[in-house]
Amino acid sequence: MPRSHSSLDGLRLLCALVSPFSTRAALRTAAAADPPWAVVLAQADTHRLIPALSVVLARHELGDLVDDELADILAAVADWNTARNEGFRRQMRTVTAAFNAAGLEPVWLKGALTLLPSDGPAAGRQMMDLDVWLPGESAQRAAMEVLRGLGYGFQEGLGECVRHYPPFFHPDEMARIELHHTIVDPDDPLLPPDVAAAGVDRLDWEGLRIGRLDPLSRALCSLAQCTSRQPDRLATAEVPLMKALDFVTCIHDAFGGAVPPTLIARVQAAGWGPSTQRFLTLTEALFGLPSPLAADRALVRRLERFTRWPRWHLTLKAFQSLFGAGGRQVLRDPRWAPALVSYYVTRMISPGAPGKL
Repeated sequence: MPRSHSSLDGLRLLCALVSPFSTRAALRTAAAADPPWAVVLAQADTHRLIPALSVVLARHELGDLVDDELADILAAVADWNTARNEGFRRQMRTVTAAFNAAGLEPVWLKGALTLLPSDGPAAGRQMMDLDVWLPGESAQRAAMEVLRGLGYGFQEGLGECVRHYPPFFHPDEMARIELHHTIVDPDDPLLPPDVAAAGVDRLDWEGLRIGRLDPLSRALCSLAQCTSRQPDRLATAEVPLMKALDFVTCIHDAFGGAVPPTLIARVQAAGWGPSTQRFLTLTEALFGLPSPLAADRALVRRLERFTRWPRWHLTLKAFQSLFGAGGRQVLRDPRWAPALVSYYVTRMISPGAPGKL
């Protein structure tokens, strides 16, 4: 991203601040030239990174770089997020205990794993829902019965997606439970359920029995949250960078900061090579994660466009969809037309809010 632009400058500094590869000395130098903190905060809001920003400023003892008003905003959001995540953690434990009582060991996925440590709620991860997986259809059906017994139910209008059953809601809980029947799309060879199940790590979580994916499977699951093997679905520019940071942190913590050759071999064998190449170029440019692949700046350019001119980006994307996959879908089934129009109208009204891949 060679050209200067206030939004891009703010985004660069934000990503440098929250990256696990950054050092206090480097960050203090980067932030010494009166950075655009209002823009940094706006980008953090767009990419769901305000709690992470607050945590990292405290961890690197950089709180003196921001004025009192911004410091108060960050502290308030961090406190709110911690309290919310504490509720999510209690909810996870209640659900896990009920699963265990029924002879089930849930495999918690994605952001839920950050809540396993006792201090996890304060780690800065912004949570939207809780993702859980049980290998095998019979175990999944049993899990549904357990959730219903706890008072969870489906919300009308929210259907099943390719990776999980319709979300389960509880009237007295904050998080919806997304019970997965697969980790990635069912027909995608990136992470077949039997391969994922074979590598599950079994853990004792403060007296409860749970599972988590092995490190490579966790990295592949995280990658699938950020991009896709289909070129017309490479929407990383609109997926919150919180998701990309999850991937970078996974590689940093589980693999010493180097993308393992086994991950590259798996994505190439599964047909994800080009999209992974573009995604790793983006994570190297933003977060400093070294990419073992040749640079392909397609996603970097897309993110630049989205950051500078979000409405122009969405207008162009709407036309591409109309004359591409979206238009073909409408021709096959005209009932999709209102949903397609509604999606882009909503995004044009609030262009700074990333969508969900």
